[in-house]
This record gives sequence, structure tokens and C-alpha cells, in this order.
Amino acid sequence: MHKVIILQARLSSSRLPKKVLADLSGKSVVAHVIDRLRAAKLADEVCVAIPTDAVEDELAAALADSGVTIVRGSQHDVLGRFIQAAYQTRADVIVRTTADNALVSFEEIDRQLAALEADPELEYLITAGYPMGITPETFTLKALEKLDYLARHAHMREHVTLYIRENPGPFNAKTLKAPPELSEPDLRLTIDTAEDLELLREVYRRLYEPGRPIELSDVLELVRAEPALERLCRQPVILPASA
Repeated sequence: MHKVIILQARLSSSRLPKKVLADLSGKSVVAHVIDRLRAAKLADEVCVAIPTDAVEDELAAALADSGVTIVRGSQHDVLGRFIQAAYQTRADVIVRTTADNALVSFEEIDRQLAALEADPELEYLITAGYPMGITPETFTLKALEKLDYLARHAHMREHVTLYIRENPGPFNAKTLKAPPELSEPDLRLTIDTAEDLELLREVYRRLYEPGRPIELSDVLELVRAEPALERLCRQPVILPASA
């Protein structure tokens, strides 16, 4: 099985444009995300799926020397972009992540891939309990093709796996649970707003060491100990737009 992490990314975010190229401790957000994805031991390839729109050329240029596969597809039909990326990389299994999640868990990527490999009947996996911005999603190419057939509404195609989460019946889906010590479902560790970026910059300033991905346990210890940081993590949840 060829296991591909597909990272969806774009510059044209309505709330925080160009957030994926924002600086975090001397590197862009997307560069840190790619570093974390490469730390996953069970994945074979990292692919970045970005829109074809000319405004995204800057992102393509920034990724040109990153060593990842770049696939360009539809801006709004992100599900179609995933199908295109899966076919171009000849993926049998896909891990979905987004470029605004600068603390995505590479350990959870490996955990999901191992669980999917252990059960040939499984088609889709997600993990509940982590802070927003930590967990990936993992699914088979068969599930992605089924999703492409069933999810016809534009909103469903923009948010890729929303159809599965709202209509799990046609899929053999499973939800894993985050380890209890890392379970903080009310926290936000993604980047949707300027305040989110402020928080992640502070986390990276305190915890980042080049060549060593930040551990979620260290992040949680930091924010739990400092009320000002924890308040930034507990903003009202905003439905993320497609990346």
C-alpha cells in the first residue's frame, strides 16, 4: 500500500490571508507543518494540494525546493483536488491534513495508519479528544472515490470529509480516542485568526528547537500553566474554511 499524506493549502484565506506563509520562529507555518508530517514513520510520501489560481503561485514557489510533491487543482472543489492528488501520487491510503495546523500530530498519523493497516475492512479513521488542529484523518482510496460519488453539494466538496462525518452509514468508519493525558477537546491549536497566530508564535518561541518537533504534551503543560495563553486557546470555535 502506498500511503500518502495530502496537505491541503492555500493563500486566499478570507479571515487571515497568506497565513500559511506567516513566520513561526524563522520558518513559515507550512514549512513547519511539512517537517511534522515528515516525522511520521509509516507514511511514504507528502503531497501538497493547492489551487490552480494565479494568486497561489507564490505558495507554489515557496514550496518548490521543499522536496514534497505539489499538485494543483480546484480552488473550491477541494474534494476534487484530493481525488486528483490521490491519483497523481498513486495513493492507496490517504492522510488528510491542512496547512493551518502547525502542531498536527505525526504520532497520530502513525497510529491511524497502523490501525487502518491492521483492519482491512476499515475505510476511514479520525481521532476524537485532541485540541482542534491536532488530529489528521486517514482513509482508503476506495473511501475517497465513494465520497467523490456521494458528496455532490458544493459545501460538502469544499470541506472534503464532512459528508462522512454527517453520513457515516455508507462507510466503514471508526473514531479513535486521544490518550487521556492529551485530551483537551475544548482547546484551539489551529490558525484561523490573528489571535491564533499570536498564540502559536508564543508556543513556538517557547518550545521550538530546530530538528525536534514540538510535543503536544509540552504545549498543554505550557498553556495549562499560563492563564493568558489558555484564554487564547479557549476562543469560540469557528468552522474552518477550506484550505
